[in-house]
Amino acid sequence: MTFKHVLSAFILVIFIGIGFGSDENTSSNNTSSKNSSTESNSTEIKKEKKCVGSKNCITSVRRNFVNTGKQILGEEYLGEGQFGISFMDISKGSSYNTFNSVVTTDCDCNIINVVVNPM
Repeated sequence: MTFKHVLSAFILVIFIGIGFGSDENTSSNNTSSKNSSTESNSTEIKKEKKCVGSKNCITSVRRNFVNTGKQILGEEYLGEGQFGISFMDISKGSSYNTFNSVVTTDCDCNIINVVVNPM
């Protein structure tokens, strides 16, 4: 073999070695990327986890009704951050209107949803 052939073979081996090395790096990067993706997904799942209020949120719910001119007739904790509230709307003048509502609270006792139906 001539020096030219030996040099060509040597260069070929180096390129093949570099090619295999970059596959390992790519594989490593893919694994890191998959791990980052998995961590990201688990973080998203944690963020989506429901944060619901407890029975202790009734004070916040009562305050909201009183502040809006409603008189509570009855209340019940339904679970999962929800309260059943029966109330009168005394702002309607002499004819009192009575309603049932379901009030949903988050874990900070913020009211996040209210559904009102006439009695």
